[in-house]
Formats: sequence, C-alpha cells, structure tokens
Amino acid sequence: MKILKFLWKYNLFLILFLILVIKEPLYKLIKIKKEVYTPMRCQFLEDDYNKLLEFSEINVIYESDYLNTYIIYKDIYNYMNEITIRGGLDEEFKNNPVIYDNTLIGFISKVNKTSSIVKLITNKDSKVSVKINEEIGVLEDKNNELIVSNISNDANINIGDNIYTSGLGNTKENIYIGTVKEISLDDKGIEKVIKVNYQLKIKDIDYVNVLKENI
Repeated sequence: MKILKFLWKYNLFLILFLILVIKEPLYKLIKIKKEVYTPMRCQFLEDDYNKLLEFSEINVIYESDYLNTYIIYKDIYNYMNEITIRGGLDEEFKNNPVIYDNTLIGFISKVNKTSSIVKLITNKDSKVSVKINEEIGVLEDKNNELIVSNISNDANINIGDNIYTSGLGNTKENIYIGTVKEISLDDKGIEKVIKVNYQLKIKDIDYVNVLKENI
C-alpha cells in the first residue's frame, strides 16, 4: 500500500513537472499553426469575395435578361472544349449564349438538374456564324486558333475590325467575340482566312453570364 502511495505521489509530481516543461513549446506550436492556417484561409475567402465583387460590377450591355453563375468544373486537359456551370436550367436554355465581360464564351449544350454544360467556341466541333462589318463567315477552331472562313477575297475587312455573332440560325445577334488579328487568302486564293484576336482566357475565368433571350 505504501509503495502505491509513493508511486502515485511521485508520478503526480512528474506529471506536473512535464506540464510545466512542455507548456511553452506547445503554446508556441499552437500559435504557429494559427498564424499559418488562419491567414491562408482568410486569403482564400478574400480572393473569392473580390472575384465575385469584380464580376458583379460588370455591366451586361445586351438587351436581354441574364443569369449570373459560376464555373464548377474545368477539365484541365479539356478546358478549351467545355465547362460545367452551377445551376440546372430549363430545357429552353439549350443553345443560349454564355458570356464573360460581354464577350462570347460558348453556348449551353446540355442541361442537368443541378448543373449545365457549356460548349465553348474554342471547341474543335464548334461552328458559329459571325459577321465582320457587312460580311458573314464561319468561326471555328483550327489548330488551337480561332479562324473565320467563308468570306470572299474582295470583302472589305481590315485588321482591328470587330467580330460579332451574325444572328443567323438560333444565335443572338451582335454578341462580341474579338477583333481581326491577321488576314490571308486560302490555297486557291478565293476566300479570306481571318485569324481572330480572342482575349478571354477560359482557365482564368470563374463566373459567367447566361443570356436568357437567345433570339
């Protein structure tokens, strides 16, 4: 019995001693963790808030109601073809234009219950009817570059001219795409081949607008 009391007494002293010894290092360790983790978390939330604030200040110039939403998925190996946005839309939204900063990104290609797929204009299977001044052509991606073709070689087009959707088909007219970057002729010398200066970088975009009224 005396032995147990002795062990209990000195173990208690030992425990108290250890607490006093390691108290300061533990405090410093906890303090370091707080200093590292909390600012990182706050910075992430602050960056996200600033992006949302910046996006909310964009003035949509088109005469159409629109929905604000954000991108929930971009395949790093396929981000130039399609993106997934938050929100299940009605089937009537299919083929409606999706824009960022009043510039065309793509069109709603599939509607799900909680999300929707956007087929980008940089998709290799995408073809968009566009106009440059009074000329109508077809915009498509060739070798990872946006090209406008099907325009006569005598068309009055110059470098720097704006490129918009033509309104043909079921696409809303006059949605901005980019400007003429370079002009050349095809192999037969019959048509102009126009390279597009497209400023949007899909990988850097987090929020988009979906235009409600297509045509």
